[in-house]
Amino acid sequence: MSEARKVLLSLPGIGPKTADILLLFCAGKPVLPVDTHVNRVSKRLGLVSLDDKDYDSIRMKLEGLYAPEDYFAVHMLFIALGRKYCKALKPLCNLCPLNGLCPSAKF
Repeated sequence: MSEARKVLLSLPGIGPKTADILLLFCAGKPVLPVDTHVNRVSKRLGLVSLDDKDYDSIRMKLEGLYAPEDYFAVHMLFIALGRKYCKALKPLCNLCPLNGLCPSAKF
């Protein structure tokens, strides 16, 4: 774990997601934060196991799939996909541009 992440995690109220968001957005560090959208989209796409609940495990698996220079774009694209199509309760699979590739797509 990076020294900056250790310092951030030592602060009251700062957890892994917040630390990673700060590192990516403010410090430009290569980390792929896992928020609710990234978690949901990555599981529905089969990139991580549906049973995986551990934040750091999910983050490391996703980071292993992409080049560090792409973490910011991947993070933002997963959020956009989760907000527009891959919604928690009523996913819009029929409209999703990834429905032909998604193992969870429902028509």
